[in-house]
Amino acid sequence: MNGMSLLPEDIFKVFARLGFSKYEAVAYATLCACGRLKIGELAKYSGVPQSRIYLIVTQLEEKGAVTVSRVWPSTAENVPLREIVSSRVKQYLRDAQTVSEYIKSIQSTEIFKHLYDTRRIALRSNGRLDLCPQA
Repeated sequence: MNGMSLLPEDIFKVFARLGFSKYEAVAYATLCACGRLKIGELAKYSGVPQSRIYLIVTQLEEKGAVTVSRVWPSTAENVPLREIVSSRVKQYLRDAQTVSEYIKSIQSTEIFKHLYDTRRIALRSNGRLDLCPQA
């Protein structure tokens, strides 16, 4: 059975917004439904080709969506979606804070002040910027 047909087409759009490819989505959904699986079983039940399953599981692991046992035979288990989303929200907020701090730091530089003043002058002159005023 092809695992792709187990998920409605519109759910792939939701998974895509979470950063999952179609194969990642179907593998993750299979693990959510079945629990811990051997990697070969995951390929069989999800419909992800055997030749791609290890790459897909590695990608899911890098995203924090699964944990993988390194003991042979390798198994994979899903991380609860709430934990994945929570982790991503925290990272998103840290990234936003970093950008905010950077923007504040450049706003105090002379170059930024010059560009800001130049833009303000241009707006006052109806978009006509005369950088070399006549004396």
